[in-house]
Amino acid sequence: MNVFRYSTLGGGENAPVPSGTELIEIVRRRPVWDELVISREDGAQFPRAGLSWHEGHGLVLHCFEDELSWGFFLADSSSLTAPEVDIVLGGQVRERWPRQLFVDPSLGAEALDHFLKTGAQKETLHWIRTDGFPRETVWEGRAGREAWEQRQQS
Repeated sequence: MNVFRYSTLGGGENAPVPSGTELIEIVRRRPVWDELVISREDGAQFPRAGLSWHEGHGLVLHCFEDELSWGFFLADSSSLTAPEVDIVLGGQVRERWPRQLFVDPSLGAEALDHFLKTGAQKETLHWIRTDGFPRETVWEGRAGREAWEQRQQS
């Protein structure tokens, strides 16, 4: 049986994982740049997941079942539109992703509850491999961000 803990990229919290719904409520209260990292309590690297909330767009859930996993994002459909939603990744890069990768909390809770029980993605849901969706880079690195910000001010 997998027993999970969650922590935040911003530090501070390191606690046993409650239900999927409670995790979503926790991540919704975090700053937009912060995400929850869900990992095994025994310190094993896998399975693990990342969870972030993007106000006005939805939840992003990224799961890795084992060390061979490329990582998969929960999606509300297997059909993806062109990239249209901005997302900043660790403060290092800003990209645009298809809106289907930002899911409703109820779908996220269903996927999370299954993952927390089994350590696996729920097969009846839509999962998109990390390298399997169209994306656009808006800026990358500090110099890229600063140049982009200057263009926005002009």
